[in-house]
Amino acid sequence: MNSWVTILGTTGFFLCLILMEFTRLGVPGIKQNDPGFKLLDMRLRYDEKTVYQVFDQIGGEGQKAYQHYLLLDYCFIACFLIVMLALSFRITEDPMQRNILICLASARALCDILENTLLMVLINSYPQQNMLLATVCSWSTTIKFIFMFLWLGMLIFIWIFNFVR
Repeated sequence: MNSWVTILGTTGFFLCLILMEFTRLGVPGIKQNDPGFKLLDMRLRYDEKTVYQVFDQIGGEGQKAYQHYLLLDYCFIACFLIVMLALSFRITEDPMQRNILICLASARALCDILENTLLMVLINSYPQQNMLLATVCSWSTTIKFIFMFLWLGMLIFIWIFNFVR
């Protein structure tokens, strides 16, 4: 993988993380409307009712702040994918091992994009509720984490396997 892409992706990853966690563009901006706010996309599993409870609790201004967070999260997804791919390329030269890692990282990113897009649709249509989309959103979050854990587990396994060999 090109070193400039890796450097830009890694820099973007940390910059997005800082903006999302420590500025009003991220979680602190949403928490101004609900101090107990917890991101839906950082929960392993939630139900469709939880989505609308969160929207109710953060109110209109919090929903706008959540949309800003989600837009920033799209950039984070791209940068995180670059970091995951860079690590995948660095850990092994075996094409099959790389392809497995690339597929898992890409699937995680696609689930994250689906999750963000569904959350944006749900926020934009609020107070109208779509329980099916909210359920699909929750499942995309769960599957995102499964792909993340599988990628991380495979990365560690491949590193150990190649180190011992």
